[in-house]
Amino acid sequence: MNRGYRKLIGTCLVLVLLMSGLAFANDEDRKYNQIRFQAQTSESIANDRMQVILNAYGEDDEPSRLAGKINQDMEWALEKVRAEKAVKASSGGYQTFPVYRKEVVIGWRGRQDLTLESGDVSALSRLVGQLQERLQVRSMSFSVSDETRSAVENRLIGEALDAFKERARIVQKNFQAKGYRLVDLNINTSSPVPPPIPRGMVRMASAEEQAPVSVEAGESKVTVSVNGVIELRVK
Repeated sequence: MNRGYRKLIGTCLVLVLLMSGLAFANDEDRKYNQIRFQAQTSESIANDRMQVILNAYGEDDEPSRLAGKINQDMEWALEKVRAEKAVKASSGGYQTFPVYRKEVVIGWRGRQDLTLESGDVSALSRLVGQLQERLQVRSMSFSVSDETRSAVENRLIGEALDAFKERARIVQKNFQAKGYRLVDLNINTSSPVPPPIPRGMVRMASAEEQAPVSVEAGESKVTVSVNGVIELRVK
């Protein structure tokens, strides 16, 4: 390798090191005076949607006879559901389970689920009270409808952004900076779904009573958080 070629390589290496140093310095400059923080706002709103899962259940020595009984109960229930226009219904698959005694099958148990959902809590409560004449309640849950949640989230986003800007001004004033600029911003929303109410906590109506089930829809908390990075202007 001649002397001129070695000199050229050495010069290129110096340039690469200088450029790397400048890039590193620029990265450091970009992170200089940057502060990350978060602002959050939340609101509790009344649940306006109800979901109930019931099932038609039976036991019999003959699987075919058992299936016929459960089908009759389900058709009876669906006929009542169709009369309630505000209630949406969907039925689950039919399941059978053998009953054993000393490792010998002595009978069969069967079940088919019926899921009901509505924004009219009163109408669904009344319907469930009627259906309990022949169906059993598995679970009940309440939630906020998509329309209500979206409207609340949109309002809370504005409040959370105002809270973020107010905290940015507090940080700027505390550090005696001349101003700041926004570097990065993220908006997150959340609204935990309340757990289903177990069957044991739902008041059951007798066949003669056919009264609405006693329910309390409760509330859900909608939360909007804003986290981001600002860069203080100190000069």
